[in-house]
Amino acid sequence: MDKADTRHDERKATETNRDRVRRLLFNPLGFRFPKGTGEAEARATLDRIADELAYMRDDALETLARSMRLQGQGKARNFWPERATFVFFAHLCQKLPLEQDPKLLSWFASIEGQRMVQDGTLVETWDYFEDKRIPPATPQARAKVLAEAQDAARRVQIVSEKQAAGWYVDPREAEWVRAYLTRRDRMLALLDHVRTERAASATAGAA
Repeated sequence: MDKADTRHDERKATETNRDRVRRLLFNPLGFRFPKGTGEAEARATLDRIADELAYMRDDALETLARSMRLQGQGKARNFWPERATFVFFAHLCQKLPLEQDPKLLSWFASIEGQRMVQDGTLVETWDYFEDKRIPPATPQARAKVLAEAQDAARRVQIVSEKQAAGWYVDPREAEWVRAYLTRRDRMLALLDHVRTERAASATAGAA
C-alpha cells in the first residue's frame, strides 16, 4: 500500500459524515455568505444542511455539487443557496431513505401509529408515503389506504385458508402473501423502534 492509499484510509477512519459532506459538496462549491453573517452562524447553517444530507452516497454528493453550481444566490450568484434548494436537488440525486424521513417517523410515533395497527394499514401507509412523501391525512387518502389494506387482508385470508385446508395455492399468490407479511413485520418493527425512541426522548427531556 502506498502513502496515498494510507492517507486515504486514515481520512476515512477519522472523517465524520458532516466532514464528508463538506469535502464532497461544500468545498467544491465555494459559495460565501452575505456580509455581516457571523462565522458561528455560517458554520451552523452549513452543519445543519450537512447533517440532513449525510445519508447520501459519495457519488450522489458529487453529482449534487455539480447541480448546485448554478444555484447560487445574490446578483453575482455566489451566495450559499437556501436549505430547501439543497434538499430539492439532493432528492433528485438520491432520495432520503423512507426510514429516515421525519414526516413518516413523526406519523408513526403519533396516535396514527396505533390506528395503522388497528386498521391493518401499515404496509399501505408506507406505500403512500413512498409515492407521495406526505402522510395520507385527507379523507380521500385515508379511504384509499384503507381500501388497499382491506383488499390485501382478503388475499392473505384466502391463501391462509387454502393452505390450512391443504388446497392448491397459486405459487405467485403465495409469494405475494409471503412478501406482504414480511413487509408488515418490518413496519411493525419500525413502529416499535420509533415509539421506543420517542419515549426515551420524552423521558430524557423530563429528567
